[in-house]
Amino acid sequence: MKEKDLPIDRTRHAVYTKKAKKCVLRLLHRDYDDRTCRELWEKIQLQYCEYVREEPPMAGAKIRVSIYDPILIFAWYKVVPDKPGLEDVQQDIYQCFMGSFDVLGKIFNLDRRLDNRFASRIFQMANDIRVREIERFPGSFRMGSSSYDRENGVIRYSFTQCPNAEFAKRHHMEEVLPVMCNCDHLAMKKLHACLIREGTCVESSCCDYCIVGDCHPMARQFKLVKKENGLLVSVKK
Repeated sequence: MKEKDLPIDRTRHAVYTKKAKKCVLRLLHRDYDDRTCRELWEKIQLQYCEYVREEPPMAGAKIRVSIYDPILIFAWYKVVPDKPGLEDVQQDIYQCFMGSFDVLGKIFNLDRRLDNRFASRIFQMANDIRVREIERFPGSFRMGSSSYDRENGVIRYSFTQCPNAEFAKRHHMEEVLPVMCNCDHLAMKKLHACLIREGTCVESSCCDYCIVGDCHPMARQFKLVKKENGLLVSVKK
């Protein structure tokens, strides 16, 4: 089915990106023949449409890619009869959501003071967009605290609401969420940075971000641990 033919209200909801579609098709072709892939892809598209009909409208949000592409991943996992190990698809999901960080990492190094300050500005701009948009789209990302320690090069911010986590909880698919959340750690590594995060919205009151260069003293105070559910969290040594 072509995307233009998907039975969704375009005034309320957006369609997944080409990048997300390519990711899901690649995952399907790993395990199934062409005919089965086509059949499953159409079922995934219909599942996606069913999911978004139940979601709060966010078609006009600037951050809609971070909302609608994950729904396609949830639809893929719901439909495929042979559930893959999520660790096996982690790199594919990362490339779908944050593959651009591979290129950015060749330019930016958050251990460098100027790059660190520039990154803090980019994160602040993203935060400002989310703060403004939550008024129009109450189901979107809700920001918590946000600060930048200019002297020590420490970027901090948090979400108190994540639409991906809320979706996972509503549909009892919490086990799929870590493969998306863990992409943040992989992306920061590409920027020669360390993400120190002790919890996410799916199991705590907020998703906290503390970002420093990977040579920063704070980076050596924590180790990355994979929980039983697959989620990567930072634990103090």
